[in-house]
Amino acid sequence: MADDPKKGSLPLTMKEVVELAWENWGIDQTSSPEQVISENWQKIVGIKFAGKCAPERLVENTGTLFIKTASGPVKQELGFDKKKILKRIQKLEGCGLVKELKIS
Repeated sequence: MADDPKKGSLPLTMKEVVELAWENWGIDQTSSPEQVISENWQKIVGIKFAGKCAPERLVENTGTLFIKTASGPVKQELGFDKKKILKRIQKLEGCGLVKELKIS
């Protein structure tokens, strides 16, 4: 029977344990554009619309962000502010690739 190679080594420090956990769970890594948009959604569309619509998906190769709305009037209102919404998204870190919004 072979000896356990870890048997003679010192235990990990708490800092090392936390760093390993963060690495394994993907914590403190760069956020994807979808995450950044979702985290800032209320700032992007405003409090009035934040609960009535949501980013659905981002097609990165075309730069198209699909937005799902709760109703026709919300879709229409967002359509009026489409350029403003797009500019707010493009100002976010890592979101300059968004070139078009599709509201449904």
